[in-house]
Amino acid sequence: MPHQSKETDYHSNMTKQEIDNTYRRARQCIDDAEVRDAFKLLASLINELGRASLSDELGRLDMSYTLMLKYLEQGVMDPQRDDILFNIRQSLYTLNDKCFIGLMEQTGSEVFYARRRELAGTSLVSIIEDYREALSNLSLVQTVPDPERDNHAILSRLHEAEELETKLFNRVWSSFPLTSEDASSLRLCISGDILPVHTRCLLVSALFLGLMMFYDEAKLLILLEVYTTSDDPLTQLRALTCALLTLLAHKKRTSSSHAVQSRLEAMMDMAEFKHDVWNIQVQLARSRNTENIKQRVRNDLIPNIMKMRPDIIDKLKDKDSQIVDLSDIEANPDWQQWLDQSGITRKIEEFNAMQLEGSDVFIATFSHLKTFPFFKTLSNWFLPFYPAHSAVVENLGPSRLSLAESIQHAPYLCNSDKYSFCLSLGALPESQRSMMSAQLEEQEAALNEARHAELPDERRKRVAIINAFVQDLYRFFKLFSRRREFIGVMDDAGLDLTDCMPLSQVTRDAHVLELLGTLYFKNAFYDDAIKCFTRLEASESTTDDHIYQKIGFAYQNANQYDNALTYYKRYELLHEDDAWNIRHIAACYRALGQHDKALEYYRRVESMNPDNVSLTLTIGHVVLEQNNTSEALQQYFKADLMENSKHRAWRPIAWCSFLLSDYDRALDYYDRIRHDDVPTAQDLLNMGHVLLCQGKTQEAIATYRESLHLMGNDNKKFRTAFKGDALTLRLHGVTTVDQTLIPDAVCNAPQNQ
Repeated sequence: MPHQSKETDYHSNMTKQEIDNTYRRARQCIDDAEVRDAFKLLASLINELGRASLSDELGRLDMSYTLMLKYLEQGVMDPQRDDILFNIRQSLYTLNDKCFIGLMEQTGSEVFYARRRELAGTSLVSIIEDYREALSNLSLVQTVPDPERDNHAILSRLHEAEELETKLFNRVWSSFPLTSEDASSLRLCISGDILPVHTRCLLVSALFLGLMMFYDEAKLLILLEVYTTSDDPLTQLRALTCALLTLLAHKKRTSSSHAVQSRLEAMMDMAEFKHDVWNIQVQLARSRNTENIKQRVRNDLIPNIMKMRPDIIDKLKDKDSQIVDLSDIEANPDWQQWLDQSGITRKIEEFNAMQLEGSDVFIATFSHLKTFPFFKTLSNWFLPFYPAHSAVVENLGPSRLSLAESIQHAPYLCNSDKYSFCLSLGALPESQRSMMSAQLEEQEAALNEARHAELPDERRKRVAIINAFVQDLYRFFKLFSRRREFIGVMDDAGLDLTDCMPLSQVTRDAHVLELLGTLYFKNAFYDDAIKCFTRLEASESTTDDHIYQKIGFAYQNANQYDNALTYYKRYELLHEDDAWNIRHIAACYRALGQHDKALEYYRRVESMNPDNVSLTLTIGHVVLEQNNTSEALQQYFKADLMENSKHRAWRPIAWCSFLLSDYDRALDYYDRIRHDDVPTAQDLLNMGHVLLCQGKTQEAIATYRESLHLMGNDNKKFRTAFKGDALTLRLHGVTTVDQTLIPDAVCNAPQNQ
């Protein structure tokens, strides 16, 4: 880019905010087909930039648009009018981006503009030539015997090649718009075999990263072409993943592009395309739950195992106080029994189950390992793991090739985490590194044996590639220090390809809709679950009546109870004695405040399950909500008689007794809760009410203070809870004055001052 020409030397009159606002308004006008307004806004940007070539380009577009309007006014029929308008709008989009980049790149601090300034005047072809020469020099040093050669010489050549890889990556992603010459060079480099696979993958990622700054159709078309022409699955699947994410990030631009849509149509007949799109869609959907999994692993699984750590160490010591090999646990049933009883086995099983279903379980472990200098280089976030990289060699040592290869084949770890693992190993003492090396190599041997024992599954390999790359992308968009400078496509709550045409032909397949709906529902994304399940129902691709229950269940959890009832009732017409369905209909009626209908359905379920304590309690709650306290109390007594060890009925029995002014019985049950159960702050608040109504004010205040203590001595929280029962207390004779004084007496006790 000729950044030093006289055209670009200007003194800015617009502030950065004004430039940004004008740019966004122009883009919105083009989106909304308000073309004449877009011309005016672009004219102001070009005037500010002072670049004659862009002014000439805008003039040509203005002339074409004016002529088109003139022919329209004269009634001239033009079958090409739609295409002409589309091309004018696409050119205006690009011109708008050019203006914005031109105005910002002189002083912009974003990494995009920094790289453009750094590489101004450097051609892509020249970098490719330098890189290929560096690879040749590296190969020569590695293969030609030389007694004077040492590892330093190899690493020096390796660093030279990697620096050029980074330069190549930066040149590609910061280019806008991509020239036809650069596009041809990239097609040759990525789809051919003149560059290593890891470099081809980097170039794919560079195209994608550029698209996450400014939409460039040429870059997207290359990604789609790479998928169809590359013979390397790693490069191919990365290209498709990046292309699909681009479709999501730039829906308006891509959905109206004839070139993009026709390319997608042509890909429909490719053998693996349908399955690849399915797997990418499922993994993108799964990635939306990554933060929940991260919190679960960090706050539940790891802390629970760490709490048991001293016991684990004691149990794993032999009579000479030496730590035994963990693999020997299988040989000692006593240890295995202890692990089962301690809960460790269950935690590990949970962890393994999440792994097997493709969940990103390691982000909690590795997210804090992204602070190494290695990750300050942007391109390294997208680098496929390979043992010959200098970061691996320097941290593991040249003699540790087998360890590096074991890490390379480690299942479930994405590329980014494999580099994190190597970098962290470099900081370990040699003894620990050797131990981990032996364990990893042993696992690798077992995996190889398992691989040979079963037929090769190419589709499973493709799924693994997709999963790892989506996890790499997630780490970049969530953890890279300058991630906010890019379109946060992984933050999009949609990440949904089912609305992208013509992909909907593939993504609305019954199998995928069922899978996605279940996944969304499991992770509490109910609106998305509803969309998938209702589309599945509408497609008539399923004959399973349970689809009505699934839709109803999703609506119920989304608090759309009327809609939930509609689908539950449809299922009821086909299966009138389904207890699960009847109970959920009752729950929806209850949520809508239709207690008579709710009770009717709960009674139907009760006739089918007369020994169900939970159901008996629920009926008691509904009856209580109907203000029939005496009948509710009998229902709770019935529930209490039905269960032996649990005491779920005690609290409602105590509360109903209080409402019926049977204070002695109420106090008796609150005493039972206090001594034979674990009382909550609410229990003690209610017990205080009983004592207060009995005239035992001093005991009541003491009990209220215990409740306050369980509320974390939060005075405001206590006052709010106390006031919530004001009407009930007044009905039981507690005056307004006393209700005003009691909270002060409780909250201003000496121990709380």
